[in-house]
Amino acid sequence: MAGPGQIPGRYNLIIKGEYDAFDHQIPVEEFLQRLKSDDVPNKVSVVGLAGAFQDGDLAVNLAQEMDSRANDLEYQSPTIQFIVDGSFHRSGKTYDLRDGDELHSLQEVFGPQLERKEGGGWLVAPF
Repeated sequence: MAGPGQIPGRYNLIIKGEYDAFDHQIPVEEFLQRLKSDDVPNKVSVVGLAGAFQDGDLAVNLAQEMDSRANDLEYQSPTIQFIVDGSFHRSGKTYDLRDGDELHSLQEVFGPQLERKEGGGWLVAPF
């Protein structure tokens, strides 16, 4: 059985230090390139999501590539974690990433199907 924050076939968004992260950690920019080249590792932690929101084009490009690669990822079923600094903030039916004084809409990247797990330090989203 998969451990907390490590469900295969889903994006697992975890707050840094709340759950075990994979040793293989890559920045968002590298994850985007690996999506484009169909070279996503079987188990990987992606870091720097808040920075992707600050560089608006990166968040948009990431969302588009994740959407276009969804079928391939569902077939391959890797375990992908996004490790975030900060906290999750519920906003109606969606969630935001609180980064200092800023809120970033996670729906912009992961879509509307985010689901909270185990008390709030972990969200999952389908590919």
